[in-house]
Amino acid sequence: MHSYFVRFLIIIIMLTKTATVFAQHQTVHEIDSVMDLSPAYLPTYYSSMKPVEFESLIFKSIDTGMTTIHQFDPLFKTENIYQSLGIMGQAHQSVVFNYQRNMGFSYQMLPYPLYFKKQSDLRFYKLQTNYTRLAYTFGLPKENEFFAEFAQYIKGVTVSFNLYAIGYEDAFSNPSRNLCGDLLLHYETPSSLYGFKASAIINHLNNSENGGLKNADLYKDGGKVEYRTPRARSTITEFDIDLQNYVNLKNHNSKYFGTFTHNFQFNQTTQIYRNLLDTIYPYYGTFFSGSETNDSTRIITLKNALQWSNFAPYKEMNHKSSFFHIAGGALHDYAELKYSNLSFNSLYLFTRTHIRLFKLIDITAKISYSIYGHTNNDILANIGICWTINRENEHLAGLNANFYNNTPEYIMLHVESNHFRWATTFSKQNIMHYKAFWSYKKYNVSVSYYNIENWVYLSEELRPMQHKNIGNLIQIATLIPFRYKNFGATSNLNLQYCTHNVVNLPLFAGKLSVFYIFEFLKKRLKILIGSDLMYNTPYSADGYLPALHKFYHQNSQITGNFLYWDANVTFQIDRINFFFRIGNVLPPFLNYRNFTTPNYPTKDYLISFGITWRFFD
Repeated sequence: MHSYFVRFLIIIIMLTKTATVFAQHQTVHEIDSVMDLSPAYLPTYYSSMKPVEFESLIFKSIDTGMTTIHQFDPLFKTENIYQSLGIMGQAHQSVVFNYQRNMGFSYQMLPYPLYFKKQSDLRFYKLQTNYTRLAYTFGLPKENEFFAEFAQYIKGVTVSFNLYAIGYEDAFSNPSRNLCGDLLLHYETPSSLYGFKASAIINHLNNSENGGLKNADLYKDGGKVEYRTPRARSTITEFDIDLQNYVNLKNHNSKYFGTFTHNFQFNQTTQIYRNLLDTIYPYYGTFFSGSETNDSTRIITLKNALQWSNFAPYKEMNHKSSFFHIAGGALHDYAELKYSNLSFNSLYLFTRTHIRLFKLIDITAKISYSIYGHTNNDILANIGICWTINRENEHLAGLNANFYNNTPEYIMLHVESNHFRWATTFSKQNIMHYKAFWSYKKYNVSVSYYNIENWVYLSEELRPMQHKNIGNLIQIATLIPFRYKNFGATSNLNLQYCTHNVVNLPLFAGKLSVFYIFEFLKKRLKILIGSDLMYNTPYSADGYLPALHKFYHQNSQITGNFLYWDANVTFQIDRINFFFRIGNVLPPFLNYRNFTTPNYPTKDYLISFGITWRFFD
C-alpha cells in the first residue's frame, strides 16, 4: 500500500507541475490581470454537479477562512453528525435520518459516505488562474492525513484532481490505509457546439476490522481490552469512470434548440473480507472448511443514458425573470455479480423540469420509472416549489416532496458467503418525504415528515427483515452559523422521532462550534481559539457487522448521553494555516468511556497537528 500511494502521489505532483508550467506559458496575461486583485487570495469558485440529471451550475466561492481548518476529518465537521467506529477512516452512519436513492441496480450502499466519493461529489471550477491546496495532519499516537486539491483552466479545458489519504496504526494488530482520488476534465469548443466531460474516481480501503469489544462493560470499568475479531481485515477497491458527450443544437443565428447528451458510466467494486475462524461473533452460520475465511465479492455496473434537454450543460444559472427548462431520456443499467455469475438489466425512462415565474417562484420536478428488469416498476419522484424573498441575500423559503418506491439492496435479497446465506423475497420499499424549509445566506431551518413503509433492514439476529409497521418520522433541523465581528458560533441542532421503532434514532442530536479570532501585525497574523461540542440523547444505535460491511438494527445496548468536547488553536499567516487540536477531552478527567456505535469505543484524548497551504498562481 505504501508503494502504491507513493507512485500515485508522484504522478499527481508531476501532473501538477506540468500543467502549471504549461498554463504559465499559455495564459500569462490572465495571471497578470488577476494578480492585482490580491497577493494572498484570488477568487476561485466551484459548483456541484450531477452526472445524468445535470442542472444549471450555481457557483460558490472557495472558503478561505480559518474556522474549519482543524476539522480535517469529515466526521469532525459541524454539519456532519455520524455514529462511527471510534477512529477515522472506518465505517460510519448518519445519526440524522436522510433517505436518498438514484436510478439503477444497487448491490449495497457501502458505509463510508464521507470518505468514498461519488460522481455527484465532484466539483466543477470557475477559475481566474490555477488553484492548489495542500494539507497534512499528524495525530498521536500514529495518525496521518494528506489532502491535495488542484484545478486549472487551460485553453478551453478545465482540469481538476483531488487526493485524500489516511493512514493510522492504533489498537489494531495491523495498520489501516484509506485512499480516495479523483480526476475531472471538461472541454467545450469555442463555438459551444460540442463538449465533453471525463471523470474518474478511485476509492480504496484496507482496514483492520476488530469486530468491537468482547465485553463493553468490562472496558467501561477499566478492565482488559479484548476484541472480537482482532485479525480480520477488509479490502475494498472501487473504480468509477464517467464519460459525457453533448451537442448543443443551434442555427446559423446561434439560436439555441436544446442539447443531446450521452452518458456512459463504468463502476467496479471489489470487496474482500479475511479472518481466522472464530465463534465469538454471532454469525449466521459457517459454510466452509478450514481455519480461515476469505470472502470476495466483485460487482460491475454499466450505465448508458441518452437524453435531450434545454438546460444547456455547464452553464451558470441565469437570472432571468422567467424560463422553462425541460429534459427527458432513457437510462439502461447493466450489473454483473462475479461471485455468483449473475447479471441484471434495467431500463429507466426519466424526465425533469425547472420553471421560473415572475422572478420569484421556482418550480422543479423530476420522475423516473423502470419499465424492465430487476428494478421493474421502481419509481423515484420529486417536486419542489421555492419562493425567493431576496435573491442577492439567498433568502428563500419552500416546500419539497419526494417519493421512492424501490427494490431493496440486493445484499438484503440474496447472499452466499462463508458465514451468511439467504434468498429472500421482499416487497418494494415505499418512502415519502415532505419538507418545508427557510434559508437566509447560510442559515437553514427545515421541518420534515417521512412515511416509511416496508422498510428492509438487517436484524439483531443478523438476518434481513422487512418491517411490517408503517413508520412516521418527524424531523426538525437547524443550521445557524452566527457571526459577530471576530466571534462566531455554528450550531447544527436536530430533533427527530420515529414511530414503531422502524428506525432507531436519538430524540436530539447536535453539534456546536464556538470560536474567537485575535488579530495581530495589522491582521497579517490571526489566531483562532475554538471549541467543538457534540451531544445526542440516549438511544439504541445500530450495531456494525464487518463481515458484510453493514450496520444492523439492535435494541440490547444504549449509546449516547455524553458530551464529546474538542479544543483547538489555529494560526493563519496569509495563505498558510497551522492548527493544534485536542479531541475528546473529558473522559480522562471524568472517568467515563463513550460509544457512538455499540462495542466500538471512541478514542480518549486525541492530539493532532496540521498545516494547510493554498496557492492561487
